[in-house]
Amino acid sequence: MSSGSHRPAGSVAGAPGRPPAIEVRDLDKIYSMPGQRLEVLKDLSLTVSPGEMVAVVGQSGSGKSTLLHILGALDRPTNGSVRFGGVDMQDLNAEGLAEFRRSSVGFVFQFHNLLPEFSALENVSMPQRISGNFRDEGTGREMLALVGLGTRLHHRPGELSGGEQQRVAIARALVNRPRLVLADEPTGNLDSRTGTRVFELFREIQRDKKHTSIVVTHNARIASKCDRILKLENGSLQAVGDAHV
Repeated sequence: MSSGSHRPAGSVAGAPGRPPAIEVRDLDKIYSMPGQRLEVLKDLSLTVSPGEMVAVVGQSGSGKSTLLHILGALDRPTNGSVRFGGVDMQDLNAEGLAEFRRSSVGFVFQFHNLLPEFSALENVSMPQRISGNFRDEGTGREMLALVGLGTRLHHRPGELSGGEQQRVAIARALVNRPRLVLADEPTGNLDSRTGTRVFELFREIQRDKKHTSIVVTHNARIASKCDRILKLENGSLQAVGDAHV
């Protein structure tokens, strides 16, 4: 994908008068090993508007998770720029990136990664404690009520169904009121019916709270519920077509 005056495939202009939430330009991610140079992302560009939910699809190993890690400041690109709300991530040191992750990004993964010895409420409140923003359990209770688990506050993960555990994980991702939510196969560990219900809830919250969201998924039904579908192939993004929302 070449740079220039043309808008890169997989990009969209931000809302009039508002800067893009995410702006990626000419991004490369290269892993160098003895006798091998692996280009995972190549000349990738992407623009996401505030409040937009974008699905990223592609074959296993195409670099989708790598892209999420870079957008979430868990990894740095080899080349190119990543701007979030006008801030260039390359300008931030390790401490600044950690603060960005704590205050601005919520992660939802395929496996919920809940701490088994803690209750749902304690798991949801953990990001607040880590970021130093914990004052009381009010926000955690609010988030669990939002995902329909207001009566399951003190249940441990082992006492919850798979769908309930993933809803706890969604509440945990939202507890710090992030501006950006990154979801990596958020329904991949659930059966089709449960996964659809969980994602519909996630989508409803995203629309209500206007989170800018990137969702990596192999599930065509899930992808179709997003505002836009992009395919990651040969290291670059291409628009698949308009999603049905």
